[in-house]
Amino acid sequence: MTVLIMHPNDEIFFADFQKELIEKLFEDGRIIYSQVPLWIELGDFEIKEKAQIKQIEIGELCTSDDSVYCPVLIETDKRKIDSKLTLVCLHNGNKFAAEEESSLKQKPARQLKVFRLGIVQEQGLHAKSINKSVWCKLK
Repeated sequence: MTVLIMHPNDEIFFADFQKELIEKLFEDGRIIYSQVPLWIELGDFEIKEKAQIKQIEIGELCTSDDSVYCPVLIETDKRKIDSKLTLVCLHNGNKFAAEEESSLKQKPARQLKVFRLGIVQEQGLHAKSINKSVWCKLK
């Protein structure tokens, strides 16, 4: 599977934003954790096709019952890839409600211009690594 790995500046932005989300969503009995690593899955996209990527747009925050995420749209020459960037997940406690979404800052919407594409290698049940990656810079 191919993943998009953000530039360290973008990754720090989202790591700080994860902390803000956990602080805002905290309540007694609810256990929330940050999603790590902050990879965006591209599925069967070949890293040698990196020149085909034209735009990467991270959308506004969304909630599901057990996670807070941003939808991601990757536009290439031939197709559009819908993915998501999961920021925090619910381990235990009250599920996230739609009303909570409106109280969260909507600041993560942005475009990614510098990133890496990498191939994920499974190393065990809970262990993954990148075995090959290439840097990309969009105009």
